[in-house]
Amino acid sequence: MRAQHEGIWVVLKDNDDQLVLLAERLPQLVWFTGPDGYHDYFNRRWYNLTGMTAEQCRGDGWKSAVHPEDRPHVDVRWRQALQDGAQYEAQYRLRRADGAYCWMLSRGLAHRDPDGRITRWFGTCTNIDAQKRAEDALAQLEEQHRLALQAARLGTWSIDLATNTAVFDAATCGLMQIPPDRAKGMDLEDIIALIHADDREAMRKGIAAATDARADGYYQLEYRIPLPDGEVRWIRARGKAYFVGEGADRRAVRLSGVLNDNTRQHALEEGQHLLTRELNHRVKNLFAIANGMVSLTARGAKDPKEMATALRGRLGALSRAHELVQPPSSEKDRKGGDIALGQLIEAVLAPFKETHGDGIVLEGPDIRVGSNTTTALALVFHELATNALKHGCLSEPEGRLSVRWAQEDDMAALEWTETHGPPIEEAPTFEGFGSQLTQRSITGQLGGTLEREWRREGLCVHMAFPLDRLAN
Repeated sequence: MRAQHEGIWVVLKDNDDQLVLLAERLPQLVWFTGPDGYHDYFNRRWYNLTGMTAEQCRGDGWKSAVHPEDRPHVDVRWRQALQDGAQYEAQYRLRRADGAYCWMLSRGLAHRDPDGRITRWFGTCTNIDAQKRAEDALAQLEEQHRLALQAARLGTWSIDLATNTAVFDAATCGLMQIPPDRAKGMDLEDIIALIHADDREAMRKGIAAATDARADGYYQLEYRIPLPDGEVRWIRARGKAYFVGEGADRRAVRLSGVLNDNTRQHALEEGQHLLTRELNHRVKNLFAIANGMVSLTARGAKDPKEMATALRGRLGALSRAHELVQPPSSEKDRKGGDIALGQLIEAVLAPFKETHGDGIVLEGPDIRVGSNTTTALALVFHELATNALKHGCLSEPEGRLSVRWAQEDDMAALEWTETHGPPIEEAPTFEGFGSQLTQRSITGQLGGTLEREWRREGLCVHMAFPLDRLAN
């Protein structure tokens, strides 16, 4: 039979007329085809949207409204559905009457007779343009989020508190030494096992505190990850717990956040802390030296004027020696000329020569010290001289100090020998910050060795340095 619905002529079988009546009232675009896939019906919504006529749409004519880039995909999906008799589904852009394109989701099903033969195909097209635009906006937002994380060198993580399972992005896997195949799910205890043993309990307590029902949910922790080469990587993690329920029913369901490699910042903070300790130590040493100088000068001065003159000269020498032990403030300050080892020692000990004169003996060949190592070496001698003034030979007027050095192949050997000071009953059991600083300067910066021999008559220090390190 031939029927006309709202001005559109279609060729129908007797049992199709009810379907057409329904199709004209559906909010979607509706299409029918024969068993061979020949399109012979579209509802009025299709024509209104595309601006095409029934003649233009019959057969494969409707495909002219499909975006050229999407036609190959549509053809493949439609041929496959006709071949298998299975459900047809495709997403494509459809040209509207105004020439703009909108995204459509097209689905079709085959109708079979009692013998299983396909007699018709019925399908719809649903406008998903708003959904596609939202997906594109979300994808753009996710890309911006990814770029922001990448620029900030941040990794992301999330813990499902119901299962105690965590997921990570690639950046977190790299920072935490997590195998990539476990990025989509790893037990929380397995993660805790990856961090330094001393930090594990702090992580457990931090997570428990952030996810407590009475907490604000904020989480922050710094911990260490042992690396295969024996080093550690400091990680700083920050996150927020998400809660459900109210009052007594409030509970945390997820803890998510970001983390970053904080190793460099941690090293800077440690360096700043060490610098502060060193500064405090040096100030205390200066006061101790000045106090010792006042005491020694007062013993030998005949009157206040003589004491003032002598003390002024000694403090001036102390000031010049102190300049040698100042850390360079910039690279420009490091580029001075080299200096003889004897000159360096003499400059550091000049304030003490004022009080002990011939009691200080320096002896050794001309060995050059480069500008980059002058400060470290001057600091060592300054520390030894300060301790000698406070506890050793320079605390007594009759004290004697001998500093002798020699060159042995590619090494410089030096002995610092104190005598005629307070007798040493036993070696000290506590190593102060100054001793640690001296040891670090010799073994770390200068690549040498330092040994202390606590003799009853006075301290003897044995030092050795590679000549190439002394000369930079």
